[in-house]
Amino acid sequence: MDDKLLFVQFLHPGGEHKPDNGLIKEWNKKGHKRKFMKRAVRYLTDAKDKKANMGDMVFWGEWEPESSVVREIDGPNDHGPRFIYEPYYVVPKSYNGLQNTDPFVFGDQFHYTVCLQRDFPQLRHLSKGSVILFGSCKDHAFVLDTVFVVGDHPPMDHTRANYGTVLDGAISQEYKEVTISPLYGEPIAESKSCSRENKSCTSADARETWRLYFGASYDKPVQDMYSFFPCQPYEVKSKGFARPKIDLPQINPKKCSGVKYTGAKYQDRLSPDEIKSLWDKVAGKVKNNGLALGVYAEMPERCIANK
Repeated sequence: MDDKLLFVQFLHPGGEHKPDNGLIKEWNKKGHKRKFMKRAVRYLTDAKDKKANMGDMVFWGEWEPESSVVREIDGPNDHGPRFIYEPYYVVPKSYNGLQNTDPFVFGDQFHYTVCLQRDFPQLRHLSKGSVILFGSCKDHAFVLDTVFVVGDHPPMDHTRANYGTVLDGAISQEYKEVTISPLYGEPIAESKSCSRENKSCTSADARETWRLYFGASYDKPVQDMYSFFPCQPYEVKSKGFARPKIDLPQINPKKCSGVKYTGAKYQDRLSPDEIKSLWDKVAGKVKNNGLALGVYAEMPERCIANK
């Protein structure tokens, strides 16, 4: 299968995690969900800004390890969050059943490596400059949480047999422990495989190949595009925000699972300029919702379990 320059609508579960005991959400062992998180973030108020700001921001994203509740939101807005979380993780003694975090938006570079790549093999063959809109279906609308632009860094294909060697030195310790180790930490369990039917991405078959993508960053853009997530400044009494709706001809608002490609067929191939125009429109819609573009989120704290 050839690599292609694509604009991808990517549907993942849009439910919100609830804490397990009022104060803490343990490492998730069930289906993927989103969290509304508070973190130090580099952000732009406009895609054309020449300089990024830094401050405490809140945003929707995937983080399957532990997190603490900053506060519960009293009288949440329609489709807004009920909880604000502070993400962290405890290095587990066993990865048995633990969910991975994918896409990963923390640290200097976004990553995407496994979800739905089994069911949609073209996701393992995206060209530099491809754009993935990660989002969910809410009230017959596509709502966005992450924009991932495939960056300059060559993607890396890995399997259970070679991932330790292939990825060594290319990824952070945190990313390895939060995403790669849960993926390969235990033998394959089909009930937890990454598929539409099981809606889970915990384990990987030794025969399967996954592709790790490195996101284009604000400091190293591709075609003046970079990966980002919608965010807003953290305020003590804020009720947060609903994920912004993205309505474009290339988006199917009624689609609630799987992916939709634009540019895969010969007759609708996209040029880099056309991809950039679509990215601009998405960034503009985020801005029109009163939200900023988060381009870096501080890595969550790494903790060691008590012996």
